[in-house]
Amino acid sequence: MSQDNELRRLEQFVEKLLARFNDLRAEKAQLEELLAAREAEIADLRASLAAREEERSEISDRVGRIVEQIEEWEAGLAGVGADVAEDDDPAATEEPPTKPAAAAAEPRVEEEGRVQHNLFSLGAASR
Repeated sequence: MSQDNELRRLEQFVEKLLARFNDLRAEKAQLEELLAAREAEIADLRASLAAREEERSEISDRVGRIVEQIEEWEAGLAGVGADVAEDDDPAATEEPPTKPAAAAAEPRVEEEGRVQHNLFSLGAASR
């Protein structure tokens, strides 16, 4: 009888052990699926980040070219202004040129004492 009880206890222990093993195997499969999904998400995020960095670099290059064009334009204006003496300035004796319709229609927003101007109207306003 004692051997019979021992065998039943051993059978129950093995059954519990196998049930726990199957539970762990199922949990491992779920974790592997989760890991694969996370790795795919990380790959997507890395690709997105690379695309954003490339886009940022392109925008930076474009802005740099625009700044260079503006600097060249300003240098050209400085060269033109240096050629004309202040006493011989025809703009001083003539009426100031009228603004084109598009420039007259541009909005000026006053906010906290500041005025927003068009980039090209700033040079004309300082003359």
